[in-house]
Amino acid sequence: MKRNLLFIIALFFCALSFGQGEIDAYRYSNDDLSGTARGQAMGGAFGALGGDVTGVAINPAGIGIYRSSEITANMSLKSPIINGTTNQESNTTFHFDNISFVGYYPFVKGSMLSLNFGFNYNRIKSFDQRYRTSSRMTSSSMTDYMALLTNGIQQSAFNVDPYNNSYYAPWLSVLAWDGGLINLQKNATDAYESILGEGDQVSPSLYVSEKGTVDAYDFTIGSNIANQFYWGATVTLINLSYQMTSSYNEDFSGGDGFYLDNYLKTDGSGFQMKVGVIYKPIDALRLGVAYHSPVWYSMTDYYKGWITPIGIINMTDGKQFGPTSTPGDNPNDPDSPASTNYYLRTPGSWTFSAATVLGTQAIISLDYELKGYAAMNLSDADGYGWKDNTWIKEDYKNTSTIRAGFEYRFTPQLSGRLGYAWAQNPYSDNIQSVIGDRIEPAGTIPHYTLSGDANYLTAGVGFKFTPQFYGDFALVYRTQKDYLYYYPPINSKDVVSDSFAGDFTNQSLKGLITLGYKF
Repeated sequence: MKRNLLFIIALFFCALSFGQGEIDAYRYSNDDLSGTARGQAMGGAFGALGGDVTGVAINPAGIGIYRSSEITANMSLKSPIINGTTNQESNTTFHFDNISFVGYYPFVKGSMLSLNFGFNYNRIKSFDQRYRTSSRMTSSSMTDYMALLTNGIQQSAFNVDPYNNSYYAPWLSVLAWDGGLINLQKNATDAYESILGEGDQVSPSLYVSEKGTVDAYDFTIGSNIANQFYWGATVTLINLSYQMTSSYNEDFSGGDGFYLDNYLKTDGSGFQMKVGVIYKPIDALRLGVAYHSPVWYSMTDYYKGWITPIGIINMTDGKQFGPTSTPGDNPNDPDSPASTNYYLRTPGSWTFSAATVLGTQAIISLDYELKGYAAMNLSDADGYGWKDNTWIKEDYKNTSTIRAGFEYRFTPQLSGRLGYAWAQNPYSDNIQSVIGDRIEPAGTIPHYTLSGDANYLTAGVGFKFTPQFYGDFALVYRTQKDYLYYYPPINSKDVVSDSFAGDFTNQSLKGLITLGYKF
């Protein structure tokens, strides 16, 4: 392992702050397939159909399709399955993830035949998963990354209480220095190197546990104009909750090593606007278009990180290094997490939809969604943008999502459904080649995942118990190939550090039941 980091680069001289980066912005900006059992069984392709709260969430004009009032409730059971070099732990979850009410108010005169109102609670994303991965002996160590992170910072910065002075050094650098994992290069005051020597090897391992949800509360109004034109508008309030704990370990070939543990909790609230129209040129054809504004989030992070050296001794003064951690907000409680406030703006999106209704027996529907992730934006509590926004514009692109669905009514009471959806990953072609210059750790959390394209295969059935009461059931199989990194890789003429932990197929199977009553 190379000790000489000859170039002096303050890549991450954001000082002693904790800030979310572009990977974190994407985590909170992309949604999953959600909605009722009927909607998900048809791949979520409801933008031109309406008459279901899944469609109303995609295109608010769908509320104008309703011909009666309705109340629904949805339950789901989801089980993840991850294959590859990363092992997924069992984490089956049960949720009440959709409750809605639509009020139908007809008019006797005029071309406006009804004015409808609705409320819809929808869980649009779940973060729940636990996984672990490890690698055999490798010449790449996080200590090299820590040294590179610290380059350009005067050693004197570590002697002026860096835990309480935000100007001096990133927290991961402070932990690495106090934990004895990096040293000053010979005759240098701001250039650092790993404590490991040329040829030393390490065995890394990582355990991550994530949980949380993104919940949306839609308030929608829309109307039916002459059974041919439908419009709708929605105000959405969103609540976000995310929690992550991780433990990274390196065992050195010489018998020493260290643990890097992290805790992060993010709470956020935001709002969004949606507008849409549906046009029915003939009875068998419906065309729709909808626009979703960005979500404007106000976020708070609670975080703590700590390093535990194993057997590391300073060869100069014989000092035995012990655990060291970031400080909390409460000086009387050393275990309390610190916190920071910031703002996130997610990208807006357009959805274009078409559906054909073949009499009373069959429906074929198709949605195309366009979303520009380069428009994501992070800013501090005073509204000032972060340098990550420049990287977001370079590293992210417009993405396409395609949803297709089919429904066939076997009898007036029984219907069968099939669907498919594909969601494109948002990364530019060169992100993996420049990732070491882009990814900035959120505080002391260096690991991250690059997500691949997501594919959904869906199926379900629906049954009308009475003209008013019905039940729907759906199965949703989701698969996505992800790429996990222990820390941002280093690739230079002086140091090459391969931090790639491996790719894994992130799979899940979800079952849903929706019960509805029309009146």
